[in-house]
Amino acid sequence: MLLAAELAAGRAAAWLVPETTRRRTVLPAYARFVLAHGLAHGQVDTTDDRDAVAVWYPRLDPPPPPAALPFGLHQALGPDADRFALLHSYADAVHPHTPHHQLAHLAGDERAGGELLAAQHRLLDPHGLPSYADVVTDRPRDGLLARLGYTPRTPIRLDGGGPVLWRMWRTVPHDDCDGGVMPRRLRVHRTPVHRHIQRQEDISCRP
Repeated sequence: MLLAAELAAGRAAAWLVPETTRRRTVLPAYARFVLAHGLAHGQVDTTDDRDAVAVWYPRLDPPPPPAALPFGLHQALGPDADRFALLHSYADAVHPHTPHHQLAHLAGDERAGGELLAAQHRLLDPHGLPSYADVVTDRPRDGLLARLGYTPRTPIRLDGGGPVLWRMWRTVPHDDCDGGVMPRRLRVHRTPVHRHIQRQEDISCRP
């Protein structure tokens, strides 16, 4: 599974699941939970050959208290859920309230992942909707998200020797406020979201 492999290779894996033998079963279980949650409450994008996957959530209103998420994590992960729940609680505490779409997870081939994100940006930009992600990295100004216009904000420092979680924000390019450019041909398999960006047509681009 792409997402499980990405998690296992990431800098947060050892902090989330300190025991190596447990990691091999817990991370795939968390990946299945993430995809199921994304299919139920957000949007899951992938390419024809399934070499990249992106999980998005529309955040058009201030989010309600995430009471169901810790319960779902404990159902999926049992005694290994605590640090995952802590990670989500840290991220939720500083989540921006400006209407936007959140990139919750991205995994797989970097080029294909970049195409998935660019396709989503072309949908959001004409409506004036920014994008947000939080990522574990020590070089937030480098990498795929930086190349696509995401800039770092204040980082989140996890307790217990955990890695630094950078909050990344992408504003709408001003040149796209007139409707943007025609999208390149890319077949994206996309699950429907419950709250579509068309509801935000009254959000205008500002210089």
